[in-house]
Amino acid sequence: MRRIAWLAACALVIAGCAQGFKRPVREVTATEGVDHVQRVTIVTHSFYFDPSRVVVHKDTPVELTVKNGAWFVPHDFSVHAAEAGVDVDADVGILHRSKRVRFTPTRAGEYPFHCGVDHHMDKGMTGVLVVKE
Repeated sequence: MRRIAWLAACALVIAGCAQGFKRPVREVTATEGVDHVQRVTIVTHSFYFDPSRVVVHKDTPVELTVKNGAWFVPHDFSVHAAEAGVDVDADVGILHRSKRVRFTPTRAGEYPFHCGVDHHMDKGMTGVLVVKE
């Protein structure tokens, strides 16, 4: 019985490897609170981000919460655009850990984000941070 459970778990992980390529883009616009901070949550899965396209406005602080929704797979969230005030590495490890980061984007544009763990980016674990005026 333990062997069947182990094989089933392995099959789920392997099946999840290609999910990043098959997922449709889901866009979310950050919500601004009364404190004028834009807030958004991104959940990592095997192997995709939900949402995979995040819209924020420039010159307004962003509070990004990254949660690991995968059971056995470590993930992180990385976006590097220092010229736009965005430089984030949020390691969320495994087993439903989360990390909250803050930044203030200073330049409009589209900035790719990815999971930098192993080859997750090659499996489709990517997305786009859209900074609007």
